[in-house]
Amino acid sequence: MINALKRTLATTICVSAIMAGSPSFAETMKLGLSMPTLNTPFFTVLVNAATEQAKSSGGDVVQTTNANRDASQQVNDFRNLINAGANVILAGVVDRAAIKPALDYAKSKNVPVVIVDDKPAAGDVYAVVRADNLGMGASAAEALAAAMPDKKATVLHITGGLTTTNGRDRKNGFDEAFKKISTTKVVEQTANWEGPQAANVASTVMSGNSGIGGIYLATDTLYYDPVAAALKSRSRLVPAGQDGHIAIVAIDGGSSALKAIRDGYLDATVSQPVTDYAKYGVIYLQAALDGKEMKEGPTDHNSTVVKDGKYFVDNLPSPVVTKKNVDDASLWGNAK
Repeated sequence: MINALKRTLATTICVSAIMAGSPSFAETMKLGLSMPTLNTPFFTVLVNAATEQAKSSGGDVVQTTNANRDASQQVNDFRNLINAGANVILAGVVDRAAIKPALDYAKSKNVPVVIVDDKPAAGDVYAVVRADNLGMGASAAEALAAAMPDKKATVLHITGGLTTTNGRDRKNGFDEAFKKISTTKVVEQTANWEGPQAANVASTVMSGNSGIGGIYLATDTLYYDPVAAALKSRSRLVPAGQDGHIAIVAIDGGSSALKAIRDGYLDATVSQPVTDYAKYGVIYLQAALDGKEMKEGPTDHNSTVVKDGKYFVDNLPSPVVTKKNVDDASLWGNAK
């Protein structure tokens, strides 16, 4: 336990090389976790990893709140966390714009906030920890082009919500990269991060186009299972290596997607570094407590902190998962 604590402190110090000052650890972390929902493995894994990181650093979690995808509830959750004694908050956001009153309240109480997965539209935060979604889209394009049995077949691209940063970046990253690789036709429709809508899109497009040979899903945690069910109902869900296989590539890396890769139905997914969101989010919050200021530059964990508007953003790398590495214990979809 002592050695684990030393390793964690060493990591904190190393990450802090991109910040001003030196670590003091004067104030004990009392972490508040504000989650947009706890109904998906993504956020339950995030909470568990953040809790473990906080405790290994000598801090503790005051409370975890669940906004149930209600933006106004998340504003109340911030107040409740601070009233419960939280001196730092790690949050995923329900709504990028609607989070501003919560951030303003935290600022008025001198409570640093780190946002994970997406950046807010307004308000002050210490840092944003997310993946390079443009890069993930590009990686998905490369994986899909490589996996398609028929390189001239039509591709169905089911986007996420294009009003969100992640939705736009995953679309644009894919589009730009795929155009450089292939001249095949791409049919694009959005499903707004809704699984049933993604299934309807797949059914509708498949009924009017028998030449679909590849599918790109902006999210596997929300889209894969419904889309797979829609394909199966049309006898179009065929494992790789068999006649009629439709190559499918996605982003997120949830447990059902990893199972589908093992079973041969999903060719690849680009895994979000969910446990690293938690790890480095908590480390940055400790740095905020220690009075350090964020700075741009390379980190010790294979990423670079950049200034995006007024926000310091740590864009973490995201591995492409195939049958070769699907059992890697570090993948969040394999978390127990």
